[in-house]
Amino acid sequence: MSERARLSKQTGPHVVQATNEFGLELTGEILQQKPGQNIVISPISIVQALTMTMNGAAGPTRDQMAKTMHLEGLSLEELNEGQRKLRELMLQPGPGVKMQMANSLWLQQGWPFRKPYLDLVKAAYGAELNERKLADPAVRKEINKWVDKQTNGLIPTILDEPVPELTKLMLLNALYFNGTWKTPFDPENTKDGDFTQSDGKVKRVPFMHQGGDFEYEETDAYQAVRLPYGDGQMGMLVVLPRHNADRTSLYAELLEDPDFWSKRLTHSHGKLALPKFRMESSLELVEILSAMGMTLPFSAIKAEFNEMADTSGGKRLSINQVLHKTLVDVSERGTEAAAVTMIGMDGGSAAPLGHFEMTADRPFLFAIQDLQSGILLFVGSVETL
Repeated sequence: MSERARLSKQTGPHVVQATNEFGLELTGEILQQKPGQNIVISPISIVQALTMTMNGAAGPTRDQMAKTMHLEGLSLEELNEGQRKLRELMLQPGPGVKMQMANSLWLQQGWPFRKPYLDLVKAAYGAELNERKLADPAVRKEINKWVDKQTNGLIPTILDEPVPELTKLMLLNALYFNGTWKTPFDPENTKDGDFTQSDGKVKRVPFMHQGGDFEYEETDAYQAVRLPYGDGQMGMLVVLPRHNADRTSLYAELLEDPDFWSKRLTHSHGKLALPKFRMESSLELVEILSAMGMTLPFSAIKAEFNEMADTSGGKRLSINQVLHKTLVDVSERGTEAAAVTMIGMDGGSAAPLGHFEMTADRPFLFAIQDLQSGILLFVGSVETL
């Protein structure tokens, strides 16, 4: 057994399952709120940033965060160990895949953060700790530079606005992924074709073509194919609704079923046409997380983060921003993708088939997954090209 396979076996299944469940639920919520828009999120990036925050929460605030992220019944020790193992796994991606994952905390100089909290996020999450005067314009530049470096220049900035005066802490997770297809597409076979966008308009876009053996499944509602990266330790699942399928209810059904995304499909021989695409998402998640039941961490009056800092004497700490930026670029050679999640905190007062053909010429869902641990790295919906 390879070192990577051994490491993935040690990754707590509960942490993987919870991350996937929460990530798919979050995707569903975003799709409802932003119909017809291209969406891509990184469940693992968002969860790393939120669990770093959860370690500093107490009482009902912590309970509510755990419930929303499907982490009830898991001790903080188990959670942190699971996240540490996942990070370790991401830093050993295996042949044909390059990955980076990094965490950092940006602390307001002179604010009474608790040493046990800082030691913990440093040990479990490998977080870099930076004490700064956060509202200083030079600090925004420094944070953006960190993000640019960690995502190999794919995401040059996370902060487009100055840091608000009240911000006492910013937590960041950055993830970079670059996977080469196990069988790359031949650029000579890339030809323009029609893609029907979610609003019904048709656009000419380049389609990559490949024939061969694929993991494949089809039902009356969809076709699904998985394309492996590297030695097959990671893969992209593409789910294409049938022409007559009700996409809204199909997406809702599939996003409620984490097992669908992880199960291995039957090998079938077929032909695949997949559009080349590059998409970016920039999301502020406070409202969406609130809609999912996580409200207390964002309340300036009710949030309890006294495990993170000394909040006695009328000092308050709450989350004021959860920024998430992603970029995914799919081409003949493979996929390059990156994600950054930033949390800002305020202080203030079917049967196998012999042969198939699948042409992704209309909106579809996709997920990039570590197939050894099962963790979802990216989940997205392509609506327009």
